[in-house]
Amino acid sequence: MAHKKTSASKSYRESTDAEMNAAAARGRLEMQRDGARSVHYDESRDELRIALNSGVTMSIPRARIPGLEKATRKELEQVELSPMTTTISFLRLDADYSVQGLIRQALGLNEQQRAAGSVASPAKRAAAIQNGQLGGRPRKAVNVQSVQPKRKRKKAPAGR
Repeated sequence: MAHKKTSASKSYRESTDAEMNAAAARGRLEMQRDGARSVHYDESRDELRIALNSGVTMSIPRARIPGLEKATRKELEQVELSPMTTTISFLRLDADYSVQGLIRQALGLNEQQRAAGSVASPAKRAAAIQNGQLGGRPRKAVNVQSVQPKRKRKKAPAGR
């Protein structure tokens, strides 16, 4: 017996195809923007060399990469890029690193952003003091419904 295709299944398939095509396009853009062409460990310099898709090549000292401080040469030599080229995998160590994450770590951007988020400007400090004098942040409004007490039912007379 042949299966009939309905318009509903066709539109579902078309929307799924469109979503898959959009996801593939986003993946290609991510690879172009965040990916690497190659990666290898340079033992003579004790650093990881990453050639980015943008044409830039970075060298990151092994000691600057968390988790690789005590890795052996053999463990570091077995390194490869993921199919999307956005992740670096050390096979013997079972360790994966985001290309962009390693770059941010090497340049100290993670620490800079963390520190920038904790800065208290004079205006921020004054606003906090004023807010505290007003009783702090307002509490969330809670919708309280009145609870009706349960009525006791009268027992039916015996014998009915």
